[in-house]
Amino acid sequence: MKTLLAFSLAAMLSLVASPVPAHEPAAPTAIGTWAIDMDATVFEGLPRREVSAGSHGDKPSRWQGVALADVLRNAGVPMDKALRGAHLAKYVRITASDGYQVVFGLAELDADFGKAEVLLVDRHEDQPLTKEDGPYRLVVPGDARAGRWVRNVVRIEVLDAATTSRSGAPAKH
Repeated sequence: MKTLLAFSLAAMLSLVASPVPAHEPAAPTAIGTWAIDMDATVFEGLPRREVSAGSHGDKPSRWQGVALADVLRNAGVPMDKALRGAHLAKYVRITASDGYQVVFGLAELDADFGKAEVLLVDRHEDQPLTKEDGPYRLVVPGDARAGRWVRNVVRIEVLDAATTSRSGAPAKH
């Protein structure tokens, strides 16, 4: 009994002694989720795009990068005709180095559904992003407010928002 109590106490103390920092999201573990940790390889082989847009009342300027939808498609996330059924309950969470997070419905990014233009950029006015903005930034020219223009993007995750079936039973994937 003393051994069991000591083991339980040691296990609880280890959890308290080493908390996960709030700015580091846990890796998704559920079936049908994806996580992309940002580095230059995310851009490889994807078509480059450019948009003219301004945030927070700034004069529009040129941003260069790749479509977030292309990044997701390249990672194997269901898009286009494969985006149907249970996949329509998935969402994309973007995390910045300071822990700031925003979300998009997966269908919102698909050309057959929402057609939201969202770019993951690595250049501004043909120059690499500044330390303040990059090395990677999300640009959402169609948003009236720039709250989803995430600076210093470090992670992209696709997660499942479906928690129950229509009958109230746990969802089956």
